[in-house]
Amino acid sequence: MSELLDQADDGWPDVSADLPADALAQIAAGAEEADRTGRPAPGSLDLLRSLNWPGLAVPEKFLGGGADLLRCCALQRALGAADPGLAVAVNMHLFSVGLMVEHWRRRGDTSWLLMEAIATQNRLLASAFAEPNLGGSTTRSTMRAAEVEGGWRVSGRKRPCSLAGEADLICLQVQTATVPSQVLVALLPTTAPGLSVVRDWDALGMRGSASDTLVLDECFIPKELVFYQARAGSEEDDVFAAGVIWFALTATSCYLGLARSALRHAGGLLHRLRIAHLGQSRAELPSYQATLGDPVADLLTLEAACADVARRMDAGAAPERLVATALAVKQQAVRVVPALVGALAEACGGASYARSLPLERLWRDAQAIRFHPPTPAATRQYLARTALGIPSSLDLDEAAPGLLARDDEKGSDHAAS
Repeated sequence: MSELLDQADDGWPDVSADLPADALAQIAAGAEEADRTGRPAPGSLDLLRSLNWPGLAVPEKFLGGGADLLRCCALQRALGAADPGLAVAVNMHLFSVGLMVEHWRRRGDTSWLLMEAIATQNRLLASAFAEPNLGGSTTRSTMRAAEVEGGWRVSGRKRPCSLAGEADLICLQVQTATVPSQVLVALLPTTAPGLSVVRDWDALGMRGSASDTLVLDECFIPKELVFYQARAGSEEDDVFAAGVIWFALTATSCYLGLARSALRHAGGLLHRLRIAHLGQSRAELPSYQATLGDPVADLLTLEAACADVARRMDAGAAPERLVATALAVKQQAVRVVPALVGALAEACGGASYARSLPLERLWRDAQAIRFHPPTPAATRQYLARTALGIPSSLDLDEAAPGLLARDDEKGSDHAAS
């Protein structure tokens, strides 16, 4: 497997200067403990801070590392191979910084001050976008912010919120109570009055992501800490499109790393496990080889696609023209990564089910890819409607647009009669 993994590396930039091999080994050594305790391994976050990881995506002119999207994906791929739970947790930081970078590039406002503070003060962000009952929507919030003097005041709960209890800052999305309603994205210190964390994360996989509940109780959001604002439900925005692309590709990269780790562990196990009456290892038998060929092909295709879309984004492609492709990459990852890890586990037999081996944990972690927004259901609908030339949105819409229009016409006819 090592030769195949080395060949796949050729499509990605070398990030060993940002994440040295010894640092990745130290992080990998803590992954089992993080899974057992449901918290990031002691020292892993401190190690990332010591490597100036929080500022890597901040432009160099603001004293950051200047990492573009492709490099950030490569970083997440490497981190995901070491500790998938940690990679998913800090991916929300990376996505939030990427969103700020894209906003600043297109709006040229004072949001650079926030990025400079993140880079120079090594601040770690938690991203509070997800909420219960949103259905994976990325352009709305169930939390209504009331406008008050100097900003907004809001109450509610955000969950799951990775690293809510470990981060220095919260990147928070809420919706105003005004008409028309606006979505606000702001950056708040975790020490802000009205913010608290309920440590209730206890899940099947990605246990080390510490995706707890963030509680807002009459929390005040100063206007100067709001760096993005758009009409609720609107997706006709280049910053929104860029943010979707950043998240889709960096999240996919975390799971590419997980898949690489599963391949490495399973490969070693298949060479050690023997079928006694055949006198050969499972790795040597055509029946076992055949079960893995297609899943590995799918993984290599996914690797190439993810890197290619990131390169196109870095080369200056219009985000609006890349959204569907980036979402398609993530949608493929939802299918490819769990299928690959499942095929590897099945090939390894009952040994893969033991908690004493990493493959069991990686199988559980792989299932989490199904739940990241935009959700698979919303993405399927968006891609299908886009392909069919029907108005599409990443908000779930259970009404067929043509039938809805026909019902509206019928209603008008009845009213006229």
